[in-house]
Amino acid sequence: MYSLVSVPFYDHKTQCYKKVIKLNRAPPPNSPLNQIIKRVGPIRLSPFQVNSAFSGCGGGGGGCGSGCGNVAQCCNILITSIQDKNHLMCIDDIPNLFSFLVTNGFTIDTSITKMMQDSNVKLSNDLICFFS
Repeated sequence: MYSLVSVPFYDHKTQCYKKVIKLNRAPPPNSPLNQIIKRVGPIRLSPFQVNSAFSGCGGGGGGCGSGCGNVAQCCNILITSIQDKNHLMCIDDIPNLFSFLVTNGFTIDTSITKMMQDSNVKLSNDLICFFS
């Protein structure tokens, strides 16, 4: 089972903040999800954030697989735009993401999603959905 959450992201090119979509774990090599994901290192919310803020990431500057012991913290699996793989998907594109998931045989689990949204236990980021 996978979860999708929205996370804040600072776009250094446009110098704007936006909410992008993060997958909780890497899909297997043959999964269609690999067509729409991008692995990025720690997400810095400010150009003034220094590498030491990510001390749990083996220096924190690199990307995924740079000696990090905590993949969830160091390797963010973000969803790319379906139309343009060079851009990250924003929350406004969730309908396109759901279409991609359904077209590729995934099932959005509305009951678990609703249970978690109604629960006193909250994820650290805004939950979009669970799917499998």
